[in-house]
Amino acid sequence: MTIVVGAVWTFVALIMAIAALTLFLGTPQIHRTLFEDMALTLFGLFALGLVPLASAAALFSFQDARSNEPVLTIDKQGLIDHRSGLSVRWMDVVSARPIHNWGVTLQMRDRSLLPRSSRLGYPLLIWRKPCEVHVQSKFLSTPEYEIVNSVFGLVCLGGGRVLPSRLFRLL
Repeated sequence: MTIVVGAVWTFVALIMAIAALTLFLGTPQIHRTLFEDMALTLFGLFALGLVPLASAAALFSFQDARSNEPVLTIDKQGLIDHRSGLSVRWMDVVSARPIHNWGVTLQMRDRSLLPRSSRLGYPLLIWRKPCEVHVQSKFLSTPEYEIVNSVFGLVCLGGGRVLPSRLFRLL
């Protein structure tokens, strides 16, 4: 499945690069209004900004597909995410919160417990606090809800709390 995801992100990166190059290097149209020129320029800048993000997501997906080790290991002592190099002991987790239809966010007791990795906020567009880490449970062989429920149970056994999703706290 990760190969398909990587192929989709590669396609998105190529389409956005082609769109941006066509907009900026194509022949100019004389009959466009100022609003049309501004809108096309903004879209071109958006497309150029999306190219590195889509390329990074594609590279991460292909890297995951190439790996022979398990992506995620969960046991009574902790969690190891081989994608990001994250190793968490349950007693170091303050709280866990679900990310709707995607995974779980763990809040750590200390910022120094997190490794330096660009994948700790994966996917790249989900914002996280400095002591938080996102653990993705999609596209794995075990269903997402089983992974998330296991993490919640083990966090509680380690002394942490399970918090509601941010979406539901707003309602």
